[in-house]
Amino acid sequence: MPNSRDARSGWLRLPEGSATDAAVKPAPYLPIYEQLLGPLRKEAFTLLELGVWGGHSLQMWRDAFPRATIVGVDLAPPELALGPRVHVIQGDQADAALMRRVRDELAPTGFDVIVDDASHIGITTARSLQVLYERHLRAGGIYVIEDWGTGYLPDWQDGGRMTSTLDADQLDSADTPLQLGSPEPIHMPSHDVGAVGLLKRLIDHVARGTVRYAQPEMVGAPLAIESMTVWDGILVLRKPAV
Repeated sequence: MPNSRDARSGWLRLPEGSATDAAVKPAPYLPIYEQLLGPLRKEAFTLLELGVWGGHSLQMWRDAFPRATIVGVDLAPPELALGPRVHVIQGDQADAALMRRVRDELAPTGFDVIVDDASHIGITTARSLQVLYERHLRAGGIYVIEDWGTGYLPDWQDGGRMTSTLDADQLDSADTPLQLGSPEPIHMPSHDVGAVGLLKRLIDHVARGTVRYAQPEMVGAPLAIESMTVWDGILVLRKPAV
């Protein structure tokens, strides 16, 4: 039976001999990346990946984008020699001073693409986003958060069980009577644990213009997000070009 790497016909491929696809980049992620990064195939750009594990995805990026500079950051990276375009840095994904040094040395105008495939923990992911998005992602760049569905895993460090059934007939709250004239806000049933909760919090940042209009006292310095695209397992934030 062919494995997922052999079965797909796309141009983005994990290297031969890598660990199982699901542990590095699940097969459904690759066509998403092809869609996102296809326009960059022949361009010179800089990609930062947080969390490199065995380095297989760094090899994939290197081979797919022959003019790109690839930077990987990991708390305990393996010994890798992937050529002059691939730089592997040991360190914490949320270390602001480290990330400033990495940017100054390897991407002085900012990163074009940032991929967070590191902790998959909501708080750590949020802190990396705080450090990197505004200061180190170029205008028009994209920020990818992988495996945000860990928030649904009851045995994950910050995951948890659903509190309401995922059912089309229960998009609203079955326990709340329809009282549109009620002075109290009506809450919708939703899971907001871990990285799932971070994803839903980012919707507030996408809606910063509406929030500023409706509740200006509640707006500080939100993330400037032009668009937010969500797939099962992948979240993509696009930064405004100007």
